[in-house]
Amino acid sequence: MKDCIFCQIVSGKLAKEFVKKSKSVVAFNDMNPKARVHILVVPREHLDTFLSIKKEHAWLLQEMVEIVHNIIKEKNIESAYRVVFNGGKYQHIPHLHWHLEGD
Repeated sequence: MKDCIFCQIVSGKLAKEFVKKSKSVVAFNDMNPKARVHILVVPREHLDTFLSIKKEHAWLLQEMVEIVHNIIKEKNIESAYRVVFNGGKYQHIPHLHWHLEGD
């Protein structure tokens, strides 16, 4: 999607250092962190919301889970973390993403 800020980050039009990346997923630090560790995990494919996920996206969710597992271990936040989907009025950017927050 042309005007989507996450699509611009994924494509490289907007520079952002990736914490992790794979063929289908990127992870980067949130601009306005709510915790010591606050990383956004974003699929490269544009999906508007959590409700856009279909059965055929199971592989993509698994890849997102693997990225999150790796970051949790690398950041040593196993004892205090959360992974959040926001939706509706709580989702500020209309591109599916998870917030990984930890202390």
